[in-house]
Amino acid sequence: MNQEELSTEKSLKLINRMIYEARGYFYESGLSALVYGITIFFCSLLAYAMAKGFMQLAFTPFWLLVPVFFVQAFIQMREEKKKKVKTFTDETIDYIWMGYFLTVIIAACFAGITYKSVTVFLFLTAYASFITGMITKFTYHKIVGVLCMVIAAYSFYQQDETIFLLLALVAILVWIIPSFILRAYFNKQNKIPGNDSLSAGESM
Repeated sequence: MNQEELSTEKSLKLINRMIYEARGYFYESGLSALVYGITIFFCSLLAYAMAKGFMQLAFTPFWLLVPVFFVQAFIQMREEKKKKVKTFTDETIDYIWMGYFLTVIIAACFAGITYKSVTVFLFLTAYASFITGMITKFTYHKIVGVLCMVIAAYSFYQQDETIFLLLALVAILVWIIPSFILRAYFNKQNKIPGNDSLSAGESM
């Protein structure tokens, strides 16, 4: 393949992406969000139980997110293969949440899971959720982003084990509920013959 053919192929792919972007193409089953949400929810409850002395584990419950990260990566790879095209919006959202999780993981490794660090994580989650809503025009994420900022601000005054319950609440709002919303639209989309696109902005 010469340089001219390669350039032509890249141009066609770029045009194809722009067409799907303009059509509002959206492909997301919600499974990845559900996996993360449920894991963070239960890790938060375990952390709360440990802080209250109800139970003891030999490790911090949030380390359970490490294997889940690889499970989620596998799910993401499978879904990427089923996409007709990866739009610019898809890439942007991926980068936002990749940056979010890398920041949280690095901060947790060096600072540990303290009450103050959980407050920081809540603010990061609120920010990522709000930006996601603004980019995708998903009203739910915009509202939840603002609500999570309020929860994060409140956590400054709740520097005790209760903060893990706030984190569990945020997991429900940011990941679990949206996963069911996305799943519902995903199933509806696949039931309609010939319908290969879903506008996240218009439908959500």
